[in-house]
Amino acid sequence: MSREGAPSKQPKPERERPAGTAIWVWVIYAFGILGAAIMLFSGLFTLGAALLARDVPVSYDFSVPATILWGGLLLAAVVTWVIRRRQRR
Repeated sequence: MSREGAPSKQPKPERERPAGTAIWVWVIYAFGILGAAIMLFSGLFTLGAALLARDVPVSYDFSVPATILWGGLLLAAVVTWVIRRRQRR
């Protein structure tokens, strides 16, 4: 018989990995989805303007820093997903 609060004689289990996905992974995924959405909708908007504006010349500005930023966030999300997927196997 043991008293309440008495130390257990059983060995403590080793610390297990926490269940679920870490918050930093969800943050990277969210920024990657945002980057993908911005790039996709920007491309579709520009394509739609170019195809539908027959009587007005269409011009657009291509921002290299924005492309690097959103493309980098998208790439980070894809790389994170691939690495985590390979670790599960």
